Amino acid sequence: MRVHTASAAASKETMMLRWMVAAMTAALLAATPVTAQEAVVGAPDRAALFHSTDPVIDARKQVVYNIYTKIFEENRYDLVDVYMTKRYIQHNPNIASGREAVKTLFRENRLPKMTIPVFAVVAEGDMVVVASAMVLPRPGGKPGETYTTTHFDMWRFVGNQVDEHWDEARLGPMSIGIVEKPAK
Repeated sequence: MRVHTASAAASKETMMLRWMVAAMTAALLAATPVTAQEAVVGAPDRAALFHSTDPVIDARKQVVYNIYTKIFEENRYDLVDVYMTKRYIQHNPNIASGREAVKTLFRENRLPKMTIPVFAVVAEGDMVVVASAMVLPRPGGKPGETYTTTHFDMWRFVGNQVDEHWDEARLGPMSIGIVEKPAK
């Protein structure tokens, strides 16, 4: 009987210890802000990322660079015909396909003046992939509190125009990354 009592006491101590460890872990996690180890930042000379020694790849990188600088940053939706095919396929679930749909989107939703902080551009064959930094409002954070994350765009070309686009967007309100520095 004594063994049973000692065993029951040990079991209670074990349960109490487990509860205390769980409570302390939860308290530590709640007190620790969830943040990436390092902030995502753009390259100091992002224009240099949009070049290649291969003339075809260089031309395609330049098209994507102009989409970023002219259309996104300068709101030049009048240039959509220059850089995108008529059928332009959009895989972002919040945006319709077609060049006319893109023009309508930008005409009706003017983007704020911004500079998109790009940190990597990879191109091969008919594809160009751009990785950029996004600074977004921290969910559940204090007003003005932000965090950085990475945004990816992948563009497929037909000739020298973008014919197809992918990104990591999900259904719902879209976020535009906050500028790293004001556009000039």
